Amino acid sequence: MDRIRNTTLRSKIRIADVGTKTVRLKWDWAGHVCRMHSDRGASIATKWMPQVKRGRGRPRLRWRDDLDTFFSNWPEIAQQRELWRYHEERPSISEKKLNILYKDAPP
Repeated sequence: MDRIRNTTLRSKIRIADVGTKTVRLKWDWAGHVCRMHSDRGASIATKWMPQVKRGRGRPRLRWRDDLDTFFSNWPEIAQQRELWRYHEERPSISEKKLNILYKDAPP
């Protein structure tokens, strides 16, 4: 019996990969939350840093820890909507390439 890869099926019927779609939605929501007024609940929860010492073992990841792997200064980038939109096509980019992208970014 022949097997068809998922990537082949997705390209033929033109549907997005679930992982890619999830990253894109998270990226869009992060930009929206960063531009919210600072007294809104979602903004407060995103900016909150726990003050208690974590227990032994692997540290639990917060929602923003995943975004910190893309850019360490993503809240500042999100304030500029055009720059944020410029980066939304490639949220998995490394921070080392950030200087190169700022040269190509729209003003």
